[in-house]
Amino acid sequence: MMKASSEVLPIRLEATLGCTPQQVQNLDGKVMNRTANSAGGAVFLKLLPGRAIWRMPFRFHLAKMLGSRYSSRCVLFHDISDRPSLFTNGIGITLAKSDFEDKIRFLAHHYAPVSLEEVLNGSGNCKGRRPVLVTFDDAYASVALEAAPICEKYDVPALFFVNGRFLDNQDLALDNLICYVANTKGVAAVNSVARDVSKSKDLCLCSITEIIGEFLPLLSLKARSVFYERLADSAGVHPSVLAREAGLYLSSAQLQVLALSNFEIGNHTYSHVHGRQLMAQDFAEEIDKNKAVLESITGKQIRAYSVPYGSSADLPGELVEYLQRSGHRSAFLVEGLANAPSADPYHLYRVSVQARNEADFFSELEILPRLRSIRNAWLRRGAKENC
Repeated sequence: MMKASSEVLPIRLEATLGCTPQQVQNLDGKVMNRTANSAGGAVFLKLLPGRAIWRMPFRFHLAKMLGSRYSSRCVLFHDISDRPSLFTNGIGITLAKSDFEDKIRFLAHHYAPVSLEEVLNGSGNCKGRRPVLVTFDDAYASVALEAAPICEKYDVPALFFVNGRFLDNQDLALDNLICYVANTKGVAAVNSVARDVSKSKDLCLCSITEIIGEFLPLLSLKARSVFYERLADSAGVHPSVLAREAGLYLSSAQLQVLALSNFEIGNHTYSHVHGRQLMAQDFAEEIDKNKAVLESITGKQIRAYSVPYGSSADLPGELVEYLQRSGHRSAFLVEGLANAPSADPYHLYRVSVQARNEADFFSELEILPRLRSIRNAWLRRGAKENC
């Protein structure tokens, strides 16, 4: 079993990002309330404006009244499977094959699916109908087994962002390890390791989404590595063995087939880490190494980068400049905002698909991004007035 290196311990969360002990303590109890409130607000918006407008004639014209400056839509999928596995249950990334086909059929009917090349050169906006780019994050084998044939059936091009570390099931991603331990040993087992690594005895993480969404971003790369090792050690598992047995990720052969079809391959860092924790000296290991691995397998240039976890906080200016210098022509986030015609190609927003019916999918694509853009414009205006 893996052992943590003593030279990096003890690690305190407040040291990893310069946050205070009080900020660490604020994770206890307040995270769940904030998550519940934001989720409740999103559900409210989906159920009322989106569903109501979907049932009206000229629904897309009505959506434009909330903001006409909406260029390419970008949608995000992860794992296409009829049920989540022990490695994905709890993070909301698995979509059933039939649901996925419904979404692709919807896009093919109401939109003009475009390729990355069309997004980059602007030709996708000249197709008459609403352009949409389909993307996938992480290296799940289900994309090759289930998603790719459906995309080909409806002639929908797609962009697949891959982490080289997990190809051929050489290793297990931290998110998937967290899910496995939480689903087999309980969330309390993961929380116990998090308390130990952070040296915060009051830390209370009550769900997988809290662990991944609130705790992991605070960890430096070194602390993240220690957490990974201690979590595997505490559960008595070998991540590489688990990965091989589960066959969770793509093989190099499957990646080659995807690259030769209607899929473009993109960079998702080598080991799926938060960009906010990358220093300049880490770029070669996470950005360049992954780009080289993927290009050597596919024989094609890697032109796009997807931000792991999707937050703009993980795309600092220094990283954008490095992506530009290293041959990347675009970078994608997951903040559910509308992309204007003049959108920065290094800040392209995507919608992570959660809907299970057409009305909610319409809302996710057409209503919520516009409402978020209106909200952000109001916030910026208020900030300027207060200066």
